[in-house]
Amino acid sequence: MKESEWGNSKWIWCENAQEKDDRVIFQKTIWIDTIPQSAWMNIAAETKYWLWINGQSVVSESSLFRESTPGNGYYDAVDIASYLKLGKNVLTFFCWYYGNEGRNNTNCKQAGLRFFCQDLSLISDHSTLCMRHPAYYPPQGNKPSYLYGGYDTGFDAQKDIGAFGSADFTNGLLCEAQEMDETAYGIPVRRPIPLLRFHDVVIGQTLSQWDHTYRLRLPYAMAFTPYFEVEAQGGEVIRICSDRYEVPGGPGDSMHTYRGHRLEYRCKKGWNQFDSLYYLFGEEIICSSSHPLKNFRIGYRETGYDCDIVGAFTCSCPVTTRLVQKAARTLVCCMRDNFMDCPDRERGQWIGDVSVQTPQVFFLLSESAQLLVQKTIHDFLRLRKGDRLVGNVPGAHFSELPAQSLAAISQYGLFGQYEKYSGKQDFFAEALAPCIAYLSLWEMGENGLVLPRQGDWRWFDHLYNQDEAVLENAWYYCALTYCAHMADVLNEHQYDAFLSTRMESIRLGFETQFWKGDAYRSGDWVDDRANAMAVLSGLCPKSRYPIIKQILTSVLNASVYMESFVLTALCEMGSIEEAYRRMVSRYYPLAMNENSTLWEDFSILGTKNHAWSGAPATIAFRYFMGIDTTDGFSHITVSPQRALFGEMTCRFYAKGGMVSIQVHQDGTVTIDNQSQSECKLVIEDR
Repeated sequence: MKESEWGNSKWIWCENAQEKDDRVIFQKTIWIDTIPQSAWMNIAAETKYWLWINGQSVVSESSLFRESTPGNGYYDAVDIASYLKLGKNVLTFFCWYYGNEGRNNTNCKQAGLRFFCQDLSLISDHSTLCMRHPAYYPPQGNKPSYLYGGYDTGFDAQKDIGAFGSADFTNGLLCEAQEMDETAYGIPVRRPIPLLRFHDVVIGQTLSQWDHTYRLRLPYAMAFTPYFEVEAQGGEVIRICSDRYEVPGGPGDSMHTYRGHRLEYRCKKGWNQFDSLYYLFGEEIICSSSHPLKNFRIGYRETGYDCDIVGAFTCSCPVTTRLVQKAARTLVCCMRDNFMDCPDRERGQWIGDVSVQTPQVFFLLSESAQLLVQKTIHDFLRLRKGDRLVGNVPGAHFSELPAQSLAAISQYGLFGQYEKYSGKQDFFAEALAPCIAYLSLWEMGENGLVLPRQGDWRWFDHLYNQDEAVLENAWYYCALTYCAHMADVLNEHQYDAFLSTRMESIRLGFETQFWKGDAYRSGDWVDDRANAMAVLSGLCPKSRYPIIKQILTSVLNASVYMESFVLTALCEMGSIEEAYRRMVSRYYPLAMNENSTLWEDFSILGTKNHAWSGAPATIAFRYFMGIDTTDGFSHITVSPQRALFGEMTCRFYAKGGMVSIQVHQDGTVTIDNQSQSECKLVIEDR
């Protein structure tokens, strides 16, 4: 949005702005004699805001984390007409300025709120009333990890000022706002994804207690805002966290512990009711008290990205069915302002994880989820660091992992999978030149292969026996191939010589340097990941598939991240039954445990909800049911693996509506296409 389109509004804050963890209430009163059909208000805040109009909640925990483009944030456009009434109208904002940053946000180093509604001549300026909320304080004790923004939150009910969002709230501490220097904020861009979804409060019915600790098991892993009611003497301290409050590091980092956020509440005398504004993540709410509690009830309000799990896959194998169910839950738990690798430790948008998540979005979720994939592509391209395409942006503690960035711009990564399942190529024009510039950072060696590039972190996968030379050249060749595809679509031929020369060089060097007769390898060991990528890159001729098949059915080096590509390679070679057997064997511990989400690693290392673990869902839809498209589900072929299961069913959203497919025990296939004329389905035999 252009600066001129904000009218005369100003960035505002409360006087004596704090450098971090500042929480301020703003109140604006307007009088109207006609209620308009629509009244769009633009709202920007650093870092998060909540909005009430005439006592009704309008927006909760909004304002996307920075950045949209370097130096700039986002704004929300909210139609507030339905909340207005004739006469006096009171708008109340509650803003929380973090003042810190992590792998999911950056800090513009200045708190601020700005709003503008042209239809109502409504602007933020010094006449807006404000006050710093007196009940919030920083709890003592262990601090949260640096990996994502925000702070632990303390609330002293003895200093509470009541329902400040109500239409009749008044307080003698309300004073005029301070107009801020606008240079820090940049120019905000309109929010490209939906506002967050918040459900009604649910009171838990099965509360367990041990001494002064209370635990409420949630129906599944979720982001939630805690709620409780209690009768107190006054002064009791209740500490609230989830079962995911302390999380170990992943493979190679398991000796470290990372803490998330927690809440602390100091009771007032009498009846206390606490409906937290701040969310936690987990499968269990844990409340501990300094003293015995009377009439204590715990509840929760589920919150998350505004989409639904609409896809499903079931079959006669309970492990596969359970894996797809858990993949769906894992996926939605890793979505909010951005895709996350995990909601409990980092919340960083690692681009390798998103490459695994992207096809799942199309098979498992409603259409609105696709907007977050589009935002990820824009983040990746617009927040690059010079010519480097870095993975976990937006966010401050970013790193360039060259292998993940190469994967993202390949056929089997973010770009290729988004094009395949959305049918959209509109990002090609923005992507091609930055991708060519990125690929140009690699130098070619005398043997015709790329020389190793460190980036910020030379990482291909966790654990052991990674054949980095084979992997780097295979991923680089995949990226070259996809860039050539983008160039052809755009009819841009200025890069043809660069692309074709390097592709031919790698093709020859890969064969002469890495093929050893029994495997593709650069050393003495055989890596399943490297040989899988030789297949997916197209550098391995089909005549060698029987040898590669033996490797991929017997070598088990890959961690959960690269397992996605190993399984895909087996399926692309036509060895779908072997892929199924490998998948069920390796993922069995992840499927058959009490958690509703998928762990980070096969060996229970790291988090219990990790984005890169959902590959079995893609394998089930794409290869077991045999669903394929090249134009974003306008045309769909269904080639089920009939002999794999006694029967199987699936459903997913396609253009215009839901599609359901059932493979019966006798091998017949039934299709219910509710998308009508929007997509065409064809059944093909393998």
